[in-house]
Amino acid sequence: MKQPTDKLQTNTGLMIAAIIGFMLAAYYSITAISARDALWFWNGFDDKPVRMIVYHDGKRTELLSGDPGFAELAEAVRASLAEGVARPSGIGLSAGSLEDAYKLYVTLEVFFDRPVKLHASFNTSHPTQMLFPITGRHSDLNLVLLGVDGKYMSGAPALKTAEPIRKALRAAGFSTN
Repeated sequence: MKQPTDKLQTNTGLMIAAIIGFMLAAYYSITAISARDALWFWNGFDDKPVRMIVYHDGKRTELLSGDPGFAELAEAVRASLAEGVARPSGIGLSAGSLEDAYKLYVTLEVFFDRPVKLHASFNTSHPTQMLFPITGRHSDLNLVLLGVDGKYMSGAPALKTAEPIRKALRAAGFSTN
């Protein structure tokens, strides 16, 4: 007696394509859920800061829109963030390290008028301020510390590059060595 499955034909190519498609959809979905960002794969960043503070040589220089050098530095921040995130660093700054960043090293702190999103394959939340260590502790890692209401979170992303920011700071007369 013939079995009912004798007439079935298996399309191996379609089966493999379906498995690969399912695996890609699962990877995308899991990453999107954990990053809390449906566009986690996108490198773009279009927001510009409304206020910036450069800490250098123990001094604090605040820059607002319209101040000399503000537009160039704001564009450099946008360009660095638009290049994307290289990896999560797992680094945060203690209160002492943050104080050192403000008093001993060159550090750029930027503020946005609304929460922004830095796209990455991990959760970067929705910060309203960012801190870029230019010299000193962790400056060689191209970190950007993300913060809300004056507090910075741990797990700072490492950017692919912070060179546009360094160039803009040098052009504005701040030493980045």
